[in-house]
Amino acid sequence: MTQPRHYVVIGAGVLGASVAARLAGSGVRVTLLEQDQPGRATSRWSFAWLNSNDKSPRPYHDLNHAGIGAWADLAPDLDGAAWYRPVGNIELATSPAARTELTARVRRLASWNYDARLVDPAEAAELEPSLRPFEPGTIAAWFPGEGYLLTEPLIARLVARARNQGAEIRTGEQGRVVALDPGRPSRVRTAAGAVLAADEVICCAGRWVPELAALAGAANTLPLVPWDTPGATAPGLVVQVGPVSPAGPARLVHTPEICLRPHPGGLLHLEAPDAAVDLHTPDPDLHHWAAELLRRAQRAVRGLDQARVVEYQVCVRPMPADGQSIVGPLPSTHGYYVAVTHSGVTLAAHLSQLIAAELTAGTQPAELAPYRPSRFLPAATPD
Repeated sequence: MTQPRHYVVIGAGVLGASVAARLAGSGVRVTLLEQDQPGRATSRWSFAWLNSNDKSPRPYHDLNHAGIGAWADLAPDLDGAAWYRPVGNIELATSPAARTELTARVRRLASWNYDARLVDPAEAAELEPSLRPFEPGTIAAWFPGEGYLLTEPLIARLVARARNQGAEIRTGEQGRVVALDPGRPSRVRTAAGAVLAADEVICCAGRWVPELAALAGAANTLPLVPWDTPGATAPGLVVQVGPVSPAGPARLVHTPEICLRPHPGGLLHLEAPDAAVDLHTPDPDLHHWAAELLRRAQRAVRGLDQARVVEYQVCVRPMPADGQSIVGPLPSTHGYYVAVTHSGVTLAAHLSQLIAAELTAGTQPAELAPYRPSRFLPAATPD
């Protein structure tokens, strides 16, 4: 009797858990490896914003737009009430340059059949009553098709689905990869000493993907934005504040100085584009920034009179150097496939469908053609 093909997925964030669940559902043998616990790394701290709001070029916008729809399709079958929040997003612009950019972006998105429109202050206040009065000249845009995910309950359900469909889940030392030998079959060795033979290894380990590629003999082939050096821009500060009163926000809100969304437990999740922190920032500076983000949120919305900083964390975002996802077989290896993207939350449901189809049915999804790792190889020199 022919044994089912064996797929080893490395990384149990939202993308890896989605891929494992899709593969297990296709009837193949799946082992999911995670060096911590599922959903405890970047996915846990992600802003988790479902959007294709300012993503270009057009094919990348379309890929993300399809990602939003894939979560809507999946929610009814995966207890979406626990994790799926299609609440819409309001964005404000105050400076002349920002108003011009937002107006042009809304027009472009609408021409691409993306639900986007400018709204006047009265309608914005009706859509999100927690908003404080605008500065004179402020304009607002409404994106009703956007939302956010609660990643921890989502990933728990994806992992449970994979396990119920026969996948093996290994975590901690049993899930930490220390050696890779791509081949026929590929071999994966874990810190616990296990050696797994796989027909295909799919690496969805976020910022660790280049390091694991190096273990597979393909060093310096997957450039990410630096994340571990002082001044690196890939890390971002995540702040959770509360308690939030019933008058607090129910939707995503983006202002020039703060990005916020509701968070479980009566909290708000806050981020700011100018919070310049990295993995080397001293804790007193992080605490200062966290307090500043709370002050900004209090200026933007109601419901935070009694709020305080509950928790903050520097989260490392996996950011491909050219801003586009990296998905596909790793050049110069056999049986080693990578998937790393800054848009992991938006894309995971859709990408996992495409990846599972490619690996199990041998398709070549046209949607993935622009995102292959081979684009980073040096161009061939003409003879």
